[in-house]
Amino acid sequence: MTILFSAQNLNYQIDSKEIFQNISFEISAGSITEIRGGNGCGKSSLLKIICGLISNEKISFHEDVNENISYLGHTNGMLDELTFRQNFKLDNLAINSGCAKELNIFQLRSQKLNNLSYGEKRKVALLRVIQANRKVWVLDEPFAGLDDASISTLVQIFTHHVKNSGTVILANHQADISGSKKIILGSSNV
Repeated sequence: MTILFSAQNLNYQIDSKEIFQNISFEISAGSITEIRGGNGCGKSSLLKIICGLISNEKISFHEDVNENISYLGHTNGMLDELTFRQNFKLDNLAINSGCAKELNIFQLRSQKLNNLSYGEKRKVALLRVIQANRKVWVLDEPFAGLDDASISTLVQIFTHHVKNSGTVILANHQADISGSKKIILGSSNV
């Protein structure tokens, strides 16, 4: 299997405060990798390092992987004053009705985002990542604000993506995803 990302003894600090140290891992294509740990342990920072948003000389990338990443951080990265449909048009995307129906948000396509619940907004943002046509999905707490049924649907979508040679990397503090690889921060169990 192709190794997309690898790190040996990766360290990261903010304002001279050590966030994590000596993290080593490999992330292969066609896998789900969960970054787990308590609040403030560096999950979001590690995702940004993996995406190349924060530079670090201790991580290496497979050639051309950066052009194939779709990233979703804590914020949804959309304009609340626009509708679901208008936000997708900004990225030249048409709403995939099948996937939107799976996530139970298709009926919301003409609604302004500021009229949607937190969970509905999150599902719209996740759909945008899914539809971006990228092989690597990097997601920061994708299940935040979602009910159990929506989480189950997303896990099925992740599994389908991986079966089609995709890769999913996510920060997660909710239930483990069966069969995923784990990177544990704040512990020696990496």
